[in-house]
Amino acid sequence: MHEFPEYLAKKGHLVAFADYPETRIRDSNQTFGSYVEGRVLSDVKLKLYSQRSMAPGILGRLLAALFFPIFLQRVLRDFKPDLVVSFAVPTSGWQTALFCRVTGLQFVFRALDVSHKIRRSFFAPIVRIAEKIVYSRAAWVSCNNPAMAEYCISLGAKRESTSVEYPPLDLSHFLTIETKRDIRRELGIWPESRVILYMGSFFYFSGLAEVLRGLALLKDKPQLVLVGGGEQEAELRRIAKGLQLEEFVTFTGFVEFEELPAYLSIADVAINPMAPSLVSHKALPNKVLQYMASGLPVVTTHLDGLSSVFSEAEGIHTVSDSEMVLTAAMEMLDLPGLGRIGESNRLLVASKFDVTQSVDFFEERLIGLGGS
Repeated sequence: MHEFPEYLAKKGHLVAFADYPETRIRDSNQTFGSYVEGRVLSDVKLKLYSQRSMAPGILGRLLAALFFPIFLQRVLRDFKPDLVVSFAVPTSGWQTALFCRVTGLQFVFRALDVSHKIRRSFFAPIVRIAEKIVYSRAAWVSCNNPAMAEYCISLGAKRESTSVEYPPLDLSHFLTIETKRDIRRELGIWPESRVILYMGSFFYFSGLAEVLRGLALLKDKPQLVLVGGGEQEAELRRIAKGLQLEEFVTFTGFVEFEELPAYLSIADVAINPMAPSLVSHKALPNKVLQYMASGLPVVTTHLDGLSSVFSEAEGIHTVSDSEMVLTAAMEMLDLPGLGRIGESNRLLVASKFDVTQSVDFFEERLIGLGGS
């Protein structure tokens, strides 16, 4: 979600983020509307307005949703935007959509996933209602893939004001490998080990539990490197320990965006074992784009969003379910010319996710709606 805003800031637009710090209490030294460095582009500055977390966990999120309209009014008075682009649904999106409708401020929604299915939650039906409010009241709904666009339209988005804009991907970032560090040595991986890598959030639908169980059945085991973390991490660690896989599974934790190329460079094959479901079928997993940009062959479950973008790609092998991902990855490890296969992925993703083209088109859309 940082890519478009930060590239727009680099082009000279004034950009601010209004966020809810879900996993942290706001830094007491951080002022309201302080300038922060970009996460994707470190040479840009953006204003950050962080809503205070009034309680931990779900209570804090509920309170944040309740009091967000008050927080939003403070932000708008201070920043005075020409329009609002939202990436959120339950905590702030529907409130912003309704507030903009009342005030006449243009509201744009950038759709990346099926919000009511991202987490297992008692509140899922309510979040789905919030999605309908956001999609139906947006002046424009920008989606990251065709499958996501059809989903938004099915819940009330107007077809004539719904479009697909692929995210900008800076290929050069993934060509810059940190050579001063030996990541394999740091992680305790033998130089001759074959490495299968997963990078991203450990959601309940990640398919990683199935990968671990498949790994336990292999006689000749590769090294499985899991880069990231999330709600499923404790479960995955328990599975790995219970199956006596600790020697073959490496948990790195989250790594900084700047360090991702170095971690991805240690892999021979990358995987995306997401269990096919509503939420995964409508997504365009950014991890797959980053794998491809790093020149990695990819094994993934068959997902509508990915298939709508990459209908035929030599370097992407698709399987029907999570249980088959590891077997297919092992077969891919034995293919001759893995480097050439990975390079075809790099060229393909470069042709579809060009930064200049993506950002220029998104900027034109915003200006057409009244931005400046």
